[in-house]
Amino acid sequence: MNQLELKKLFKSSVKNGHINNNHLIPFLNSQTHEIKIKEEGYFRNFDLVIALINKENKQKKTTYEYFDLEYDIQHNILMRSQQFTEFSKLEKCRIENITFIPVEIKSDNDVLDERLPNQILNAILTFGRSYLVIDKKYILNRNLQILKLLPTTIIGYSGKEDYFEILSIFNRSIMNGIFNIPKRSFMKLLINDNITNKISDMVKIYHSLITLEQINQKLVFNYLFRSEENLNINFLLKEEIDFLKQFCNFSKLPSEKTKKKQIKKLLKDSRNYLITDFL
Repeated sequence: MNQLELKKLFKSSVKNGHINNNHLIPFLNSQTHEIKIKEEGYFRNFDLVIALINKENKQKKTTYEYFDLEYDIQHNILMRSQQFTEFSKLEKCRIENITFIPVEIKSDNDVLDERLPNQILNAILTFGRSYLVIDKKYILNRNLQILKLLPTTIIGYSGKEDYFEILSIFNRSIMNGIFNIPKRSFMKLLINDNITNKISDMVKIYHSLITLEQINQKLVFNYLFRSEENLNINFLLKEEIDFLKQFCNFSKLPSEKTKKKQIKKLLKDSRNYLITDFL
């Protein structure tokens, strides 16, 4: 079948609760959640974006097998605040009751190529998770084993009516940045390079870098698909804005001249390396 046919069947499966082996998203229940499905969501970057709205007034603490959904929601609200705020205004609901699920659809007529990893990465950057729906052809051959290596949850079509099944789970919602700094190793580095030997200074430097990383994440997550006319910075905490203001007091920053000198030094030093040094 083609992509439109597979997409239609999957939408029906979501609404009817016909996803087997469904330990990851057990809250696809029309009695407790309202389901909104947007086709070609976020400027046609995703085939489907499913929004789940919890209709219950209070969030119940539930233990999920694969990740802590409650923490996942809270962290996403903090890091992707504009995304949640705009949707809550549109749907007149509380932001803590919203869960976004980005979905890529690959039918038997589609070709799996280099675009797929980019689509998965796009979903992770935007929503913190990725879901891939595949047709029967990709379930029955070795492509499935390769697909399972990707950081995405894979849902396959059963070939019967609108029934699907979760085949592989990427059991992690991307919360942190790509560069996680090990605190102990970082402090050893500062001591070994004689930057500082005071524990209090080490802690300040460490937390400053973590704060800078979180600000960068928020900029990426909140600006990724926004037009320049709608840009604002209200997703940053007051402390984060105050932290950024401190950068104005830096009297000296690395100049282009300094960077070029460093590059030349590295190039010059590398000429003295023997190929055997790397064997």
